[in-house]
Amino acid sequence: MAYDTKFAALLLATAALGSCSAPVTVNLTDTPVDNATSVVIDFTGVDLHNTNGSTFSIKFPSPRQIDLLTLQNGLTGALLQSESVPAGNYDSMQLNVLADKDTQGESYITLNTGAQYPLYIPSGSETGLKLLTPFTVVKGQPLQFIIEFDLRQSITGTDGQNYLLVPALRLEDQSQVGTVSASVHFAAIAAQQLAAGTAASQCNPGVFLFSGDSATPQNGGGTALVDFQPVEITQSSVSIPYVTAGSYTLAATCNYDLYDPAAVPGQSGYQTLHWTVQGSVSVTANSTTVIALPSATTSSLVN
Repeated sequence: MAYDTKFAALLLATAALGSCSAPVTVNLTDTPVDNATSVVIDFTGVDLHNTNGSTFSIKFPSPRQIDLLTLQNGLTGALLQSESVPAGNYDSMQLNVLADKDTQGESYITLNTGAQYPLYIPSGSETGLKLLTPFTVVKGQPLQFIIEFDLRQSITGTDGQNYLLVPALRLEDQSQVGTVSASVHFAAIAAQQLAAGTAASQCNPGVFLFSGDSATPQNGGGTALVDFQPVEITQSSVSIPYVTAGSYTLAATCNYDLYDPAAVPGQSGYQTLHWTVQGSVSVTANSTTVIALPSATTSSLVN
């Protein structure tokens, strides 16, 4: 009888925990980096920080190595799959990784040349990769997140032994995101930005998305930069997925070869870029916003 009582108590405790939790899924995706064939991050777990000061920790039985370069063009990979998380208000999520300096067998990058280097994330192994985006877990209501790594912004160079990764990443609720699909006419953009009659082949194109309906594009992106990607001159359309519902500015440049993620206006060596800009791009959750660039309302400006 004592055994039965304890077993019943265990069932009640388990049921109580389940009733106060919800399944949480976290998927990863990536904006790819140039000149690399793989960027592998070694994940060891996830910490969810509650606003009440507590932390809910999920530790993986063994490290999970995920190649972010396999997660492009809308593809995602699961980091957490329907993990039971206590209901509550959370102010941040922390991805715990192995990314120590001068250390093989952890996070790494493989270049187009075949050379492989450790990826060093400053303080990564001590404090993890923090996403300071608040969210609420409601009991019984599944929650699905997407984390986008912007590797072109993140990988800043090498010291000869390691590649430095200063992560630029964002956390989004997948139920609140949409897609921007831009029909891009590079012949018109080249003529607009470079000179009348300029062939499209003279354009080195890139497409950028900035938050706000009237953002001013700049080299380096600035704090308003949401996403960007180089574009082949033969492409007729560009898709930017996982964009939070809201208002944005879409811009294209023929000077992508001069774009520098670390550029800051006013600093020595800063180069201005030509931009073709479309403001007031409205994104709605679970839908695709189709934009023509340039269009009748598109403006051209030079920073």
